[in-house]
Amino acid sequence: MRAAKTTRASVLSGKAAFDRVFVARLKRNSRYFRFHFAASELDHARLGMAVSRRVDKRSVVRNRLRRQIRQSFRLAMATLPNLDIVVNAKPEAAQAPRGEVWRDLLDAWPRLRA
Repeated sequence: MRAAKTTRASVLSGKAAFDRVFVARLKRNSRYFRFHFAASELDHARLGMAVSRRVDKRSVVRNRLRRQIRQSFRLAMATLPNLDIVVNAKPEAAQAPRGEVWRDLLDAWPRLRA
């Protein structure tokens, strides 16, 4: 499967956009992440991320998680419905092996379609 290119239009930005997703109160949990989502008026999915210092104090670990989230979203973007999605990392994600985190992300995207 080839990853789609992430464009500026596929990035959720701004406090108002994040708040709209959180107010919708639709969420799914995976082992290492919590996915908040809301229907979007656009014709494609958009991604927002929240990987705080509470997850890990080291920025290199937080940035690795962000890269993994972003890349897995690129792979799943074509199959996702029109959603605005905010992914929150759980502290367990920082301690988990990269392969497990990657598998968890790839397994979680199809559950948002349901």
